[in-house]
Amino acid sequence: MTFIEHLKKYLNEEEIEKLVCSLELESKHALLLNTQKMSAEKLLSIYPHLERHPIVENAYLYNKSEYELGKSLLYELGVFYLQEPSAMLVSCLLNPKPNQLVLDLCGAPGGKTVGASLLMKQTGLVVSNDLSNQRAQIIKENAERMGLCNLLIVSNDFSKIYKQYLNTFDAIILDAPCSGSGMFRKNDLMKQDWNINKVLKYASIQKELILMCYQMLKEGGKLIYSTCSFSYEEDEEIIEHLLRETDAEIEPIENNPLFYVSRRGLGIHLFPYLFPGEGHYIALIKKPGILKSRDEAKQVKKKYGPFTFLSQSSINMKNLNIIRDGVKLGEELHDDIKYDIHYARYINSFSQELEIDEKEAAAYLEGNSINKDGYKGYILLKYQGVPIDLAKGDGRIVKNRYPKYMRKKIPL
Repeated sequence: MTFIEHLKKYLNEEEIEKLVCSLELESKHALLLNTQKMSAEKLLSIYPHLERHPIVENAYLYNKSEYELGKSLLYELGVFYLQEPSAMLVSCLLNPKPNQLVLDLCGAPGGKTVGASLLMKQTGLVVSNDLSNQRAQIIKENAERMGLCNLLIVSNDFSKIYKQYLNTFDAIILDAPCSGSGMFRKNDLMKQDWNINKVLKYASIQKELILMCYQMLKEGGKLIYSTCSFSYEEDEEIIEHLLRETDAEIEPIENNPLFYVSRRGLGIHLFPYLFPGEGHYIALIKKPGILKSRDEAKQVKKKYGPFTFLSQSSINMKNLNIIRDGVKLGEELHDDIKYDIHYARYINSFSQELEIDEKEAAAYLEGNSINKDGYKGYILLKYQGVPIDLAKGDGRIVKNRYPKYMRKKIPL
């Protein structure tokens, strides 16, 4: 069965033709602004040609030939997260509330986790998991870069531990592993590698994952299911399976001319000929009942070996392979503390601060120290008012403490 033939399961000839033609269009690029670092007005004064995302608040489309944002100072300082425009809708449509307990089961590289964290105003807790430890490390790096505090980043096979989290989470993100046809125009290998057997293999995995997630969801809680696949077998059929096997209910997604609505109301498709992004399927599920509100989680200090963390985790952590629990404050050394970059990016003010210019900031991120008289001890370096790092001065030089794994040459 060819890719086009299998689309006939839910699309007519005209719709298939539009979809296939749209896969030849140029991909779109977008950013999600961290408003705790910078206001939208200031961002737009720096990048005036950004275009507002049609749905997601504080998100913007941009032309990569004009703005190479992935190599910019502001990206490195955590002012924004670069994310595919369709993928942004997942956290947006779930719309987790402050103080909720959220699980992002397949979290890497971290975009949906970041979106949820920012919507929750960094309150509550997002448990961001990835089966791959290496991929979970990418979530950690994004948390550090952006100074996010309400994350518990783990690397676990939840099929082995999910029973300790039955009826636990207020909201769950299941961005399921899939055959990836929605990414055809961004990745030629996906197109070459596609076959119906691959679709059916992932569909089997997706059915297991969605049933597992539903059991971990609280009464009244919401589960959002998404794939970057155009295949009915990985999309609507997974939701049909959940509805047959459980008491789950479909939560309607507000109509929008940019959405292709499933004919049975089983979620929406984002097609490139309608929506300015890659292919995505999204369905919102609710578990019957009334969701009970949670108390605000208090931030406490925790010790992991010689390191201190500011954590607001309020969850059973038995059997979890923890990558990062909250904000890494640093390492306590006798009466002193060696501050971590995560803490430097988390705070907005410090007892001693120094605003530096673009050239100095770029030099610092590359690993260079700064010649400045009169500064002794820890100094919060800032650029455009955004924290860079807690450097240390000796009265003549502000010494570079930027982590080697984060150092990068920024083109000016």
